[in-house]
Amino acid sequence: MHPRLFLPRLLLAALALATPAFAAASRPAAPATSTALAPVTPEALPPATPFDLQGFIDERLAAGERHIVLPPGRHLVTPRNREHLRLQGLRDVVIDAAGAELVCTETTRAITIHDCENLTLRGLVIDYDPLPFTQARIVAVSPDKTRLEVEVLPGYGEIVASRGSVEIFDPATNLLRGRTTYYDARAEPAGPGRGIILRTAGQAERAIERIGDIAVIRRPHAPGGEIPHAIMATDSRDLVFEDVTLYSGVTFGFFENGCDGSRYLRCRVDRRPPALDYAARGHPRLRSQNADAFHSKNARRGPRYESCTAFFMGDDAFAINGDFHFVTGSEGPALRVLAKHAMNLRVGDTAQLLAHDGRRLDNRKILAIERLSPANDADRRHVAAQSMHEGLRQRGLDTAYRVTLDAPVSLPPGSLICSADAIGDGFVVHDCDLGHNRSRGILVKAGRGRITHNRVVGAVMTGILVSPEFWWLEAGFADDLLVEHNTIREGGGPGISIVSIGGDGSLSPAGAFRGITVRHNTIADVPAPGLLLTSIRGLVEEHNQVSTNPAKTLHPWEIKAWGRDGLSDRILRNIE
Repeated sequence: MHPRLFLPRLLLAALALATPAFAAASRPAAPATSTALAPVTPEALPPATPFDLQGFIDERLAAGERHIVLPPGRHLVTPRNREHLRLQGLRDVVIDAAGAELVCTETTRAITIHDCENLTLRGLVIDYDPLPFTQARIVAVSPDKTRLEVEVLPGYGEIVASRGSVEIFDPATNLLRGRTTYYDARAEPAGPGRGIILRTAGQAERAIERIGDIAVIRRPHAPGGEIPHAIMATDSRDLVFEDVTLYSGVTFGFFENGCDGSRYLRCRVDRRPPALDYAARGHPRLRSQNADAFHSKNARRGPRYESCTAFFMGDDAFAINGDFHFVTGSEGPALRVLAKHAMNLRVGDTAQLLAHDGRRLDNRKILAIERLSPANDADRRHVAAQSMHEGLRQRGLDTAYRVTLDAPVSLPPGSLICSADAIGDGFVVHDCDLGHNRSRGILVKAGRGRITHNRVVGAVMTGILVSPEFWWLEAGFADDLLVEHNTIREGGGPGISIVSIGGDGSLSPAGAFRGITVRHNTIADVPAPGLLLTSIRGLVEEHNQVSTNPAKTLHPWEIKAWGRDGLSDRILRNIE
């Protein structure tokens, strides 16, 4: 089971995941389904020709151009320093790429954007050749189900030794086979066109794949070195991505960190339609991105996602969050804090505070921040006692700071602090189509935002989830949130969940979320509870249509935590 699912026991129940396979999408734009491994013959596309994209843009910037039009065509680009294109320090620039396709030749980042303001990227299509994944048919399963033998399908690259996510698809529907994504699985070559997938006994216990199913496996090809994400934007303001399409990519699709006021208009993450593929293949592509489609972290003003599309990625469709930092002690107004990675709290910021037992304290102002020293033995013992992703223990939480607030607080070790000014408040997710992914549809931890008029179909986990997470130290609290006129159907978890859980597994009391409106949403064909709302002070819940599917049952470990009795279409707990 993927570590994200090892959450405190009440949250495990709250997310209410389910296991049945999903029906084919009815959305008109969905890729056609296939009932056999018939070859895919694409329409003729113009050949991709080598193009010095970086040099082309740099020359025009040096000449003073601020509206740069890329030549149409399919441009084969070789990365420099692990980036196919780098845009840095630009102000008031438009790059118009309508009719242009960037074909990345290594499985490393397509575009890096850093310290830019009012930059617009318009009309670009991005794909990879070779693809960052391969597809292989399962031909044998070991008796203990820990070993899968696979044959690579025509048109996909050979299996290379790698570790990462493996998804299992039903070739009759081209959809995920239930919840069968195996994280930290090992893939190894086993001769020309063959390979093996090795997974843990725990993963094998929940295996439901069949001989003939198709495994989609991460496949790195980066002789010059690899860095993650297709489009990565950092420390930039008022970016605009307009009509940008990602057909494949490494890790996340669109990822921004520390940005301010980004807009995404009609951007698309989806698997490439067979008729538009650049190569003949033994079966259509089954994955788009290897992980999240759209991800925003630590935004000062939250992003606006409008009329965007996100399908068939290997994780969440939309995620908006900040960073929690780990409190190991408090004395009066002073906290001893271990930074998650880099310290992104700022003097003058408003701090949100979450006690280890799930209580949310009143917000405070940050008056001072002082770097102290590397984490000591006592700090490390507090970290070791928590349920969190192992990567955070190994590659974070290693530097201590003193954070002084404007009033005394009492926080036990294992509590969390974040900046309310760097969690993406003010975001919008509006009129978007998404789903058929192995995780959540819309995962939000920010406030003063709107989730409106979206359509979620076939998300394996919760359709819309609003929740801080101890496991990933992802912040914060969604105050003044509107969730309205969304449609969630054919899902494997609740349609809408607003849940807060402490580090000890306790359900937060009312007041973790403040000022929440959930209305005029339609939820159908999901397991109970379809609507799960907890820990809210000031809830408006009205005119929601909820219809759960009794044939969709909770996973056994969730039934153990939540119980079989008391599940209903709606569950509201700790509400004032």
